[in-house]
Amino acid sequence: MGARAGRASIVLVALAACARPARTDEGSLAATESTGYSSTTTTATAATPPMPGAPPAASPSVTAPAPASCVHDGTPYDPAVMRERVTRLAAPGLDGRVPGRHGDGRARAFIAEQFACLGLVPAGIDGGYEQPFTDEGDATANVLGYVQGTDPGGDIIVIGAHHDHLGGGLLGANDNASGVVAMLAIAQAVQQRATPPRRTILFAAFGAEERGMRGSAHFVANDPEALPLARVVQVINLDMVGSHSSRGFVAAMGTFRGLPATGVLAKLDDRYPRLNVGLGGVARGSDHEPFCKRGIPYVFFWTPDRRCYHRACDTAERLDYPRMVDIAALAGDLAEALADSDADLAAARERRGCGL
Repeated sequence: MGARAGRASIVLVALAACARPARTDEGSLAATESTGYSSTTTTATAATPPMPGAPPAASPSVTAPAPASCVHDGTPYDPAVMRERVTRLAAPGLDGRVPGRHGDGRARAFIAEQFACLGLVPAGIDGGYEQPFTDEGDATANVLGYVQGTDPGGDIIVIGAHHDHLGGGLLGANDNASGVVAMLAIAQAVQQRATPPRRTILFAAFGAEERGMRGSAHFVANDPEALPLARVVQVINLDMVGSHSSRGFVAAMGTFRGLPATGVLAKLDDRYPRLNVGLGGVARGSDHEPFCKRGIPYVFFWTPDRRCYHRACDTAERLDYPRMVDIAALAGDLAEALADSDADLAAARERRGCGL
């Protein structure tokens, strides 16, 4: 907790997404390079040509099979699985998941596939998981899925992580494949519960964060009808959670005195003796910021990366997976505790906002 880390009264400013990337050339993405993804193709047999004068044949309707459930595929916070997922998202063939590029689409497809097999309710457009938007002429999307709480018209907790990075050889394993993978682990943990949470939990993979939190700002301005922003009482943002070993701590910023999440985290911290958790501090430059501007409390989990922040060495093999697993589990415990809490989180939002 903050006192143990000696950082409870220190204001920490996160710089996880301040830099704007230089545009990279699309030709740098090698289409033949292995990405670690599997793809599904549909093969159609050639139809017999119609007889002269016959009416055109109707197109056959194809119904996509429901995805097989992966909810009970092992334990949610499995370091081997989390490593494998980071490796997929930070594969050279995705070239940093730049908005509008090939890798961006592949990453979003993988996240949506995971949301589907975890049984999350789609919260995008047209019954899907994607909430598309265009940034600087580049088409990208947020990927949104949720677990419906037992109070269907009640509070909503958002767990978010941005899926984009810079490209041009910068693959973004820590920034922010690590956060996306932690979010997926939390989603599985929630879905493995014997009973659903009291509050609805939205899982959001935001796009174009590196360009100035464009995806989260788009969500805030275009909240889905089923998930109105007025009901969002807490945001948990996961950004760069794979480098605890860099400076030996994880920041949990936005945890100001009097906010419900602060007291919950102070109690949960003792379950994770290998984590050095710093509480308190203002965080800027990541996807909780548009929510904070609307008065919604946040907890921003972030580990400093003094060597490889926005550099080519931010690769999957160098992350601190044991502590990344702990950070994901701590954030998941926080989310579940808040989702089940008897505290009036809506009143706390109204009274304190995001604590600034």
